[in-house]
Amino acid sequence: MLSARIHEYQRPLVVEPVKMPSPRGEGIIVKVGGAGLCHSDLHLMNGEWKEAIPLALPKIPGHEVAGWVEEIGDSVPKGMFERGDLVAVFGGWGCGSCQICKRGDEQMCPIAKWPGLSQYDGGYSQYIAVPSYRFLIKVAAGTRLKPEELAPLTDAGLTPYRAIRRFRHMLVPGTTIAVVGIGGLGSYGIQYARMLAPNSTTIAIDRNDKKLEFARKLGADHAIRLSGSTRKEVKEITQGRGVDVIVDCVGAENTISVSVGLLSKGGVLAVVGLFGAQVCVPLMPTVINEYQITGSLWGNYNELCEVIELARQGKVKHTIQTFSLEDINDAINLLKSGQITGRAVITPN
Repeated sequence: MLSARIHEYQRPLVVEPVKMPSPRGEGIIVKVGGAGLCHSDLHLMNGEWKEAIPLALPKIPGHEVAGWVEEIGDSVPKGMFERGDLVAVFGGWGCGSCQICKRGDEQMCPIAKWPGLSQYDGGYSQYIAVPSYRFLIKVAAGTRLKPEELAPLTDAGLTPYRAIRRFRHMLVPGTTIAVVGIGGLGSYGIQYARMLAPNSTTIAIDRNDKKLEFARKLGADHAIRLSGSTRKEVKEITQGRGVDVIVDCVGAENTISVSVGLLSKGGVLAVVGLFGAQVCVPLMPTVINEYQITGSLWGNYNELCEVIELARQGKVKHTIQTFSLEDINDAINLLKSGQITGRAVITPN
């Protein structure tokens, strides 16, 4: 099969033939129809995470994956999957036995693995070996969803959904939610804000005017440029109150600093982006105003099922740019330079 692999950090991926995997036990081989290109992949390829996530190179990256069942292991329960079934790959491969897995958050398992980000190869390939059928979500027959639309939902579409879902109880009429960074995650975040908090005001914040205009088309009530006047504009919109829930899809030191300054008393900042290295917030305002500053990791299996159902109902807009596997390095360069609107998706087959 043809795959794109990391041979050396900070170098282009090498597109080359590799041995086709075989299903083992309860594993399933998926023919990849779409694999999303994420900024996390860029961090990985650049070697920024090699201490935190040591890999044995060469490695096939790609953790946003959807496609069709190709081969089924002999321990998969009969009738659960059939060859040709359209599936989305849930990326948090937990042990399934610990307390965290049992509560449903396998992506937070202490020994979790992730396709393309661990010992397992990912989806920038014609086929991917999924170690257990437990990590596949079968999409109902007859759906109009395509693999290239499903793939980004497994991370870009899932991560902001979990963050907003966790705090939607705070988003009553008269409140405000802001999404910082209108890239792959943020474009979905704006849509979920409108769906899960329909009576709240939605604000999009980004440096890029084109992405702000994109956010308006997705339903943002206000689109504000990240600048020295951001706080003033937000205060005007909220009548001095501040923002109740902020989802930071960038996670850089500067966006976190700006976001904290926008919070209302008792407001929540949920950081889902991983561009920065640390979270630094002023102690006194945080304590006095009872800010809640939290991380939010990916999403769980059930939340991904909910996201896919919203997409199946036609309530999620897909903004994707597709690239062949042979053109993956071109897609990477476009993502690095900020020229991808929505999500880049690799279509190997």
